[in-house]
Amino acid sequence: MNRKLLAILAAAALGAVAISCGGKSASDQSITTDIQAKLYADATTKAANINVAVKDGVVTLSGDVPSSDVELEAMKVANATAGVKSLSDQLKVNPAAAGAQLPNAGNPQAPAGEPSSSAAATPPAVAPPGAASPAPAASPERAPAPAAAPVAAAEPAPPPQPRIVHITAPAGTSFSVRTIDSIDSKNNTTGQTFRATLEGPLAHNGRTVIPSGSPVTLTLTNAKSAGRIKGSSELAVAATSIEYHGQAYNVDTSAVEQQGKGRGKQTAVRTGIGAAAGALIGGLAGGGKGAGIGALAGGGAGVGFQALTHGEQVKIPSETVLTFTLTSPLTVEKTVR
Repeated sequence: MNRKLLAILAAAALGAVAISCGGKSASDQSITTDIQAKLYADATTKAANINVAVKDGVVTLSGDVPSSDVELEAMKVANATAGVKSLSDQLKVNPAAAGAQLPNAGNPQAPAGEPSSSAAATPPAVAPPGAASPAPAASPERAPAPAAAPVAAAEPAPPPQPRIVHITAPAGTSFSVRTIDSIDSKNNTTGQTFRATLEGPLAHNGRTVIPSGSPVTLTLTNAKSAGRIKGSSELAVAATSIEYHGQAYNVDTSAVEQQGKGRGKQTAVRTGIGAAAGALIGGLAGGGKGAGIGALAGGGAGVGFQALTHGEQVKIPSETVLTFTLTSPLTVEKTVR
């Protein structure tokens, strides 16, 4: 009785030591094994060099993959694995990795000492000539096999729940848009918004953050029309919002500036000539008061002439391609099933 009790206590102590020394929980280890096996079995991700780390049900995928299709497929495989609570996508799209990654080796060979399933059976021993053939061994009688119990049809596994992942484009990322509305320094004012679309995808490190064609809102941050006497027109436009999957994301970008040509010097010359000519005409008419009246009339004529030749206005017509740069990071939510 004492020996049996001691054996039970020793087994319990060894189990506690094994649990305390383990680096991962049995649940995290099984999740890691399941994901690795599925990635190897999937034709899209089989050749990719994908690292899997699991801690408390949170899965982290890292490594280089040859395309974004492989990245999305790996995320789907991980999300569909039982026990996964959330997913952190640290994969990097590197097209140069496609040639360097090879499929994993086939199934490991059977350990030494165990017979291989493909090994040929050992041929039976042949009796020497003249010797009596050994009598065949009597086969033991076998009891009839019990009738198999009916197997209940397994219920289909529920579809994996969609999960949300976050992808960030850092500050300094550039993107281009194509305007839909035209912008005019003469008719538009600061604060007005205009429509545009992404000319190409907003991407970072080969990964698409927002696809091309997504709606973009442009805001006029400065609108100055050319003056009647001098000065030039100015326009400054910035991208302030990008829409993706029905959600508008506010963005901070650099401004695109356009400036027209002013005619201030030309105005001064023409105004001066008008005043001098008016004074001369007034003097010829009788001098004194007439000269003052002529000067005022000449000056007025010069101003009137310039009013018909304003400085050049600035326009950004529809279908113009403008390039902006993010001045702060942009984080977008993506749903993966």
